[in-house]
Amino acid sequence: MKVIKVSKHKKDSYQVEFDNDVSLLVSEDLLVEFRLIKDNELSSDEWDKLVYKASYDRGLQLALNYISYQLRTVQEVDRFLKEKEFTSENRKKIIERLAELQVIDDTFYAQSYVRTQLALSDKGPKQIQQKLKQKGIKETIIQDALQLFDEQSEVDLALRTAMKLNQRIHHKSHRERLQKIRLGLLQKGYQSQVIEQVMGQIEIEEDEQEENLALEKAGWLLWRKNQRLSLVKRRQKVKQGLYAKGFAIEQIQEFIDRECIDESE
Repeated sequence: MKVIKVSKHKKDSYQVEFDNDVSLLVSEDLLVEFRLIKDNELSSDEWDKLVYKASYDRGLQLALNYISYQLRTVQEVDRFLKEKEFTSENRKKIIERLAELQVIDDTFYAQSYVRTQLALSDKGPKQIQQKLKQKGIKETIIQDALQLFDEQSEVDLALRTAMKLNQRIHHKSHRERLQKIRLGLLQKGYQSQVIEQVMGQIEIEEDEQEENLALEKAGWLLWRKNQRLSLVKRRQKVKQGLYAKGFAIEQIQEFIDRECIDESE
């Protein structure tokens, strides 16, 4: 292959055109190593080596740019390079080089992720564990990182999370609020023993006026939703719906007797 043109591309990189209609972007080091000057010819073996090394250099620069914005795991970098159509061999060597440069490190990533979640999020350890698995972190590394999540830290975070959940669902019945808080903590990945501890500590006052307002709102929604049913079935649906939402049977019956009457009468 003969070099027909060399032009400066960006800092420390050059565009080299060959007589086989191929153009390669190469570093200054490759330019010197392969004597890429106009009219110089490369053997087939030299050409193959140049293509491989140029691809490696390009992949390394793309990967460095990719990880410059935020921390990345090995799996994330590998997937990024795969999407850019780099070979598995090149991807492996690029990742090895990035590890040598200490710019990717799954152990550091996992520890940093746990610290960040502890400080800024309401995720429990199980949810954090799942997120790290999705990013390709090994289980042993995840478990070591989760040691930062000691039991008291988890309880404190779960308690704050429970209070936030309670504020969002203040319009629900007292029993339903407790159920939703418990479920919410479970979904966020807190351990069962921690949830039980938090549920024993959290103070959720049962406000009678708030409870009545919540019941009336839910009751009227159910009443309108089932308006096509007969009066008997309609009242039954309202009763079942309100009971499922955690309201006391005495309050439900009082609402039905007072409000759920036949409007045509």
